[in-house]
Amino acid sequence: MGYILCQVKRAKTPYYIESISMNIYSIEELCYYIYHNIYLLDETIINEGLCFWIKNELNLTRLYQKLFRLLDERGSIGEFILPVFKEINYLSFAEFKEINKQLKVFEEQPEVVRLKMKGDYLFNHEKYINAIRVYTQAQKKSKDSNLGAQFLGSIYNNMGCAYVRLFQTEEAFECFGQANEILHSGASLRSYLYSAYFNKGKDIYERLCDEKRVDSKTKQEMDDKIRKAQEVVLPRDIDQLLDGWTRSYHRNTGL
Repeated sequence: MGYILCQVKRAKTPYYIESISMNIYSIEELCYYIYHNIYLLDETIINEGLCFWIKNELNLTRLYQKLFRLLDERGSIGEFILPVFKEINYLSFAEFKEINKQLKVFEEQPEVVRLKMKGDYLFNHEKYINAIRVYTQAQKKSKDSNLGAQFLGSIYNNMGCAYVRLFQTEEAFECFGQANEILHSGASLRSYLYSAYFNKGKDIYERLCDEKRVDSKTKQEMDDKIRKAQEVVLPRDIDQLLDGWTRSYHRNTGL
C-alpha cells in the first residue's frame, strides 16, 4: 500500500469515532482508519451518520448512495468497506483480499469473542477506558455463552490489566481476584497477589501468600519484583515528566 495524496476535499466538520476518540477529515483518513482497525468496525463507524457525513461533508454523493443501500441490505462489513476503498483506489487487489479474509474470520466468531478481540485491540492501542467498557460487555455476555469458565477468566484478567494501566488499583484487585478464582493458574495468582500488595498493603499481601500456600521460591521472586518496582528514581525535571504522564493519560482515556 503506497502513500495516497488527498484526492477530494477535507471536511469542515470531522466524523468522530468514539471507540478511539478520533476525528477524521477526509476519505483518505477514513480508508486509513478502516484498514488499520478492522476489529473496531462496528456500528460506531458503519452507520447512517457516516453515510450522511460522506455526502454532506465530502460531497461524495454516489458513494453515499452505495453505502446507504448496503446498510439497508445489511450486508457484510467487507461489502460495506469495499466501495470506500475503491473510491480512491486505496488498496491493491491483493491487499483488499487479505483484509477481507481477516474480516470473514472475525465475523464468523461468536459476538462475545468479537467483543473480547475488540477489547484486546483497544488495550494494545492504549485505549484503556474504552477497552474496559468492551470487556464489561463481553463479561456479561460470556455468562450466557457456552465458551466455558476459562474464557470468562481471561476477560477478568485483561480487564484487571487495563485498570492497572489507569492506576485504579481497587478495581484491578477485584478483577484479578475473579480471574484467579476461575483460572487457578500461577500467572493469575501472581497478578492477584501483586495487586493485593499495591492496593491492600504488605500485611494483606503476606496473609494471602500464606493462605494461597505460595512456595518459598515463588514468594522470593515476587518480593524481589515488588522491591524493584518501588525503587523508581524520578528524574530532576519532574515537571516535564508529569506533563508527559498527563498527556499520556488523556490520550489513553479520551478524557
